[in-house]
Amino acid sequence: MKKGIVITPEDFNGVDWFAKMKELHLNTLGIHSGGGASHDVLQVLGDFGGEEFRKRTALAGLDLEYEIHAANSLLDRSLFQRNPALFPYNSMAGKRTENGNWCISNPETGKLLGENAVALSEKLIPSTHRHYFWSCDFPGGWCHCSTCAQMNASDQNLASVNIMAEAVRRRDPEAKMAYLAYLNHYEIPESVTPAEGVFLEFAPMTRCSRHAINDRKCAVNRIYWESLKRHLTLFDPAETHILEYWLDVSYYSHYRKSAVRPLLFRDILRCDMEAYMSLGIRSFSTFAVYMDGEYFKRNGEEELCIYADVLREFDS
Repeated sequence: MKKGIVITPEDFNGVDWFAKMKELHLNTLGIHSGGGASHDVLQVLGDFGGEEFRKRTALAGLDLEYEIHAANSLLDRSLFQRNPALFPYNSMAGKRTENGNWCISNPETGKLLGENAVALSEKLIPSTHRHYFWSCDFPGGWCHCSTCAQMNASDQNLASVNIMAEAVRRRDPEAKMAYLAYLNHYEIPESVTPAEGVFLEFAPMTRCSRHAINDRKCAVNRIYWESLKRHLTLFDPAETHILEYWLDVSYYSHYRKSAVRPLLFRDILRCDMEAYMSLGIRSFSTFAVYMDGEYFKRNGEEELCIYADVLREFDS
């Protein structure tokens, strides 16, 4: 069973995450470059995207994956001035904009997505062959031109992931590409189906932490649970990955430091795991962003240990 955390390079400040993960029997380290799309992911990751870091992770006995919002790396924003047709049409503004994702119905866009996904996969090399190149994470990031408007946001997202997966798999036949169901993608795709090598990553960001994910009495979580089940009519549960927010200190701190403790209850986490695993899912990670040395000095490791303990209960 995959038992992971997802953190940023800054979270290594004052923390030996290799030793800590080994001690807690966690086995997959996910490296995140931060939220949104408006940054150069390779520049932000720096040495954490390099061969030496990959070697250190392997020596620690951990798998390594990169989970990143990569829109700006997948479509260079400087192209907007000479070819705006590559970029999304904003229906409110009545024009194309360089912000957001891209116009997936433009064949030239697909060509660039494939090429740039391959280039990124050759620099950020996961030990698992599983790539997570996410679109931007703000509403309205997808195209609403006359062709794209016929597709919902999830269709546009999946069509993009399919193109990237097909391109990357020509270089690495073992490669797989995550389709992220997150924020404005909880509606399932209607006109696009997953290509070979595309797996579901489900991330219930704004879920309720005080109720189990499948608690029918919780109006918030009921939406996510039903969305996940609908997605599993398209995606293989055995390949599906859950990216949770159980330890996402940055989220609970409203993305400001000093960081506060996450809202995590052992019994709720145990119910979450029972629910997810009842669907045939065996791959789990949680954001733990802002869990750096200063955080542990101020707040201790209770929630991190609860996470590791509960997942170990289900590891078989």
